[in-house]
Amino acid sequence: MKSGEAESFIIIKMIKGIAFDLEGTVIDLETFHHQAHLEVFKKVGLDISVEEAIKKIDHFIGGPDKEIMEDVHKIGYNCMNVDEMLKLDKNFYISQLEKAQIFPRKGFLEFLTLIRGLGLSYSIGSLTQTKEAIFILEKSGLYNFFPKERIVLREDVKNAKPFPDVYLETAKRMGIKPEEQLVFEDSHNGVGAAISAGSKAVGMPVYDIPFVLERLKNSGAYPIFLSWEKIDPVKLLNSLE
Repeated sequence: MKSGEAESFIIIKMIKGIAFDLEGTVIDLETFHHQAHLEVFKKVGLDISVEEAIKKIDHFIGGPDKEIMEDVHKIGYNCMNVDEMLKLDKNFYISQLEKAQIFPRKGFLEFLTLIRGLGLSYSIGSLTQTKEAIFILEKSGLYNFFPKERIVLREDVKNAKPFPDVYLETAKRMGIKPEEQLVFEDSHNGVGAAISAGSKAVGMPVYDIPFVLERLKNSGAYPIFLSWEKIDPVKLLNSLE
C-alpha cells in the first residue's frame, strides 16, 4: 500500500463525512446580508459600521436574522417591531442578491473535489430558508454538486444554531455518527452547534478580524482558515486524530 493510500485509509476510519454551512462558509454573501442589516439599523437610529456591529450585536455573524433584530431591540433601538425590521431587511437583501453574480469562495470547488476523491460523504447544514437556499445554490452553480437529500435547511430542524439540531441531522442523513463528522463554519454560533452535536468544527470566517477569530476559537473551532486554498484535506483530517 502506498503512503497516500494509507493516509486515506486512516482518514476514512476517523472522519467519514463533512458538513458545510452555506452562507459565509461556502458562498460569501456576508456583504449583502450586512449591508441590508446596516440599512435597517439606520432606520431605527443605530448608525454603525460592520466592525462595530460584529462586536455589539451577538448574532451579527451567522444570524439568524430574527435574533439579530432582537439583539438590536435589546440594546434599546426598538422603535420598529422585529417583524417589520425583518421584512425591510429581507427586501434590502433580495434587491442586492438579484442583481449580483454569486460564486463559491475561491478554492471551495477544488476542496470539494479532493474530499470526494477521498471517499468522504458531504452535506450542507444551513439555517437558510429552503426557497432562498435553492436560489443561492442554483445561481452559484453549486446545486448539482450536493445530493438533494443531504441539504439540511431551516425547515428541516426544530431549533436554530447554536442548538445542535442541524448537525445532528446532517450526520443522520450521511449515515454516520456525529463524532465521525467534521463541520466547517464561519460563525461562533455555528461552531457551537457543531460542538454540541459531538462533531469537530473548523473555522472558515469571512472577516479577518481578531475579535471574530477569537470568538470562533473560544467556541471550539480548530483550526481556523481564511481561505479554502490554504487547506490540505489530507493533512487536516490526519491532524484531527
